[in-house]
Amino acid sequence: MQQLISKEDINTYLKGIGLPIDIKLSVSVETLYLITNKQIIYNYYQNAELHLKELKPISLEFVDILQRLCVQRRGGLCYEHELLLYYVLKHIGFQVELIRCQVREIGSLYNPDLQSTHAFLYVQIGDETFLLDPGFGTRSYRFPIKVNFQNLSQTYELFDQEHYRIQENETHYQFQHYIDDNWVTYYDFEKPLKFCSVQDIHNDYLNLFTSKQFLGIRDNRFVICRNTEYGKIQYLWFRLEKEFTAFKKVLKFNECSKVVFKSYYELKEDVKNEVGLELPDYELLR
Repeated sequence: MQQLISKEDINTYLKGIGLPIDIKLSVSVETLYLITNKQIIYNYYQNAELHLKELKPISLEFVDILQRLCVQRRGGLCYEHELLLYYVLKHIGFQVELIRCQVREIGSLYNPDLQSTHAFLYVQIGDETFLLDPGFGTRSYRFPIKVNFQNLSQTYELFDQEHYRIQENETHYQFQHYIDDNWVTYYDFEKPLKFCSVQDIHNDYLNLFTSKQFLGIRDNRFVICRNTEYGKIQYLWFRLEKEFTAFKKVLKFNECSKVVFKSYYELKEDVKNEVGLELPDYELLR
């Protein structure tokens, strides 16, 4: 499902991530790090569409994602961020693949039968392999991770409070984040590595809206996250709690501050002021 990208589209993308349109981009480690970092800072994650009463998938065509993220600046779901970067890297000439993964609920064990609800990018430059994940909610990593799958002993401290690693088991790999003095697994992916098609991603995206399986990101966690030069601004609302439970965390280098909201109205107003996103009216949510 190759998509043609015009010069105008690339200019829109570059302006949307804070780069000049006459910048010279090449298939290089430097370009990969620059594009990945700029996209994650100039865009943000939000999953409001998954919590509407009228669940209606939106287009994952490149030009539509480009408009939402880089022109309208509405933020978006994981697949929007991943595919936007995927198509741009392909256009530049990178060897890039998609890998599906299974997101774990907190405290749950590995389950190979779970459906895939997320994906990340695999980029090969010469004999070096890089993983990129600009759309994983509050846990996206701001730079590519250089991985040697023959030796996964390395950990990646990309920024304060952003410390990651890949672990290997007999049947799968685990992506983990160091938080509260523990390594926590956030998703699993197949061993040996298995690439997927854009059509697979489109199918997984549609399953997010139609699956009968409980999915925390759709059925409980309302999430917004903007990465900044100094850390992250995270919003979480746990819709299944009997009492309204929502808060904002601001991570700034090695410091963390927290604001608790008493109502959806307070949350909605703060998001508008901080991120610029107009959340749906409460009556429109499930």
